[in-house]
Amino acid sequence: MTWLLAMLQGQTYDQIAERFCVTKSTVSKSVADLARELQSVVGVIGIDEDSAPTAHVIRAHAQDYLEALEHFVPLAKPVAATSPPIITHAHIDQLVLHTARHSRCKQRDLALLLMLVHTGARPNEIARMTVADYIDASGQRRSPPWLPAKAASSGIARPLLLRDATALYWLDAYLAWRLAAGYGVSDRSEYRGLQGDSSLFLSRTGKSLSSSSSNVTPEKGLHDILQRIFRYANLPGFGVLCARRSIAHRLRADGRTTEEIAFYLGTRTGSVRRLLSKRTQKPPHPRMPSLGSRA
Repeated sequence: MTWLLAMLQGQTYDQIAERFCVTKSTVSKSVADLARELQSVVGVIGIDEDSAPTAHVIRAHAQDYLEALEHFVPLAKPVAATSPPIITHAHIDQLVLHTARHSRCKQRDLALLLMLVHTGARPNEIARMTVADYIDASGQRRSPPWLPAKAASSGIARPLLLRDATALYWLDAYLAWRLAAGYGVSDRSEYRGLQGDSSLFLSRTGKSLSSSSSNVTPEKGLHDILQRIFRYANLPGFGVLCARRSIAHRLRADGRTTEEIAFYLGTRTGSVRRLLSKRTQKPPHPRMPSLGSRA
């Protein structure tokens, strides 16, 4: 991150290389790799996630890359330099089991995890969603729920394919838990007694996921939670980007075209082709402990 920040502050690759006693190509590759990860995991406004992050592009969009960097939380690196593995139903079961066992806010964390793995939405997009994006004023689920343009990294509204019964169950359970706890509630009956414009996901104490003391944004706060969730299950190489790749493969298996997949993921066809690449590491076989054991 240091090298990317130095570049965004106006230093050239040559100056950075001389300062850190490395080659210019080393700096260039490191900066480009991080920029690509920001484009894929967080999303950079005005930049497609499959675009080549040249020095000119990075400098021209310096503020957008800086904003993405503020929301970026590196997850565990894959064990091999290959595409992220596919999240199978068995892996989801393992993630759910360990999250339920270890989380201090089970309803929220399970709802968040399942929304991620069943929609492929980016964490910063989920962090910007409100209660009203999931349910209407009468309290009914939106079918499908739409990610509004102001929440989408692409700036274009799109539907979220949130049809999984377990995901819907935990989202409803989380909203019911919030109401009982008095978090983001209203004195009216609309939106199941919650404030429609309040964030869909809050901290476990009912506050914004941002932190004024540490300048943590809601997006980064939510990313921190997801990082912890993936650590619970001890699945090396698995992380946020696996969700988007997995959704792309599921949609392709359902007969969706590349253009349709790009629409549902809020990206371009070039990015979809990369997500569908066969070059992937073999995922570890999930080890499912008994419900009576401690991981």
